[in-house]
Amino acid sequence: MALRAALRKKCGLSGLLSQLSSCSSHGRVCVAQRRNNSTSPKIKVDFDQSTGVAVMRMQSPPVNSLSLDFLTELCINVEKLEMDKSCRGLIITSSQPKVFSAGLDIMEMYGKSPERCGEFWKAVQEMWLKLYSSNMITIAAINGSSPAGGCLMSLTCDYRIMADNPRFSIGLNETQLGIVAPFWFKDTMINTVGHRTTEIALELGLLYNSSEALKVGLVDQLVPEDQVLTTATQTMTKWLAIPDHARQITKSMMRKPTIDKLTSNREADIQNFVSFITKDSIQKSLRVYLEMLKKRKG
Repeated sequence: MALRAALRKKCGLSGLLSQLSSCSSHGRVCVAQRRNNSTSPKIKVDFDQSTGVAVMRMQSPPVNSLSLDFLTELCINVEKLEMDKSCRGLIITSSQPKVFSAGLDIMEMYGKSPERCGEFWKAVQEMWLKLYSSNMITIAAINGSSPAGGCLMSLTCDYRIMADNPRFSIGLNETQLGIVAPFWFKDTMINTVGHRTTEIALELGLLYNSSEALKVGLVDQLVPEDQVLTTATQTMTKWLAIPDHARQITKSMMRKPTIDKLTSNREADIQNFVSFITKDSIQKSLRVYLEMLKKRKG
């Protein structure tokens, strides 16, 4: 695919962003600024060939915001693992304390050209497509807050384990910023928690604490904070016991209609996003929000 080639070309570690963020302890939104630390990888992958399981740690301080460069690096790493047939399982977690991922980087949506916004949205789509359609067993080890795009990333996984901490939150809270979650965000959540729960959650931009998330089915299991990765590793063993071909075909059968809906509408979805996010009213809302955060920091 042309997009994959473009992503490969762009994936050199030079030029990757390092980020500062003003993000609440509940991870409501992430605002990143550029900083000269271009050589640090934002994704670390440890692949154990003896088990066939890779652990992918997001390590973009302070809150793993999903910038264009972060998404590009993540996609490249997922594709490499996908191509390695000895890799059967992938655990996604965070190296940052108290946060899994604070979601899409607002600075990728504020004050940018339509072309840049389109490039960013393609990368968001690609992240979702690679993870949601992956042949690997994917488990999200959610060891901190995971709002908006962070929640979307975890929803792409086959299984979600979250730290049992009432201060951690998860959900698609885009409407709180005046942003509308696109149809494939909506469809992914419906596939997980059902139509009515999704309708209420998206309209109100709800963030659930860990126990609430378990109750509505947004996550599958709660464990103590220091046991998230260990439990994910143990859970992976159960999934690995299932023959790959049977599991992969079943997964494709369950997810293909949702995947096909985006793949057949990618360009229209990009244009919808660009036309929405570049509206004066939306840019004004983002500016007001950024100014509010700046004052809060001061």
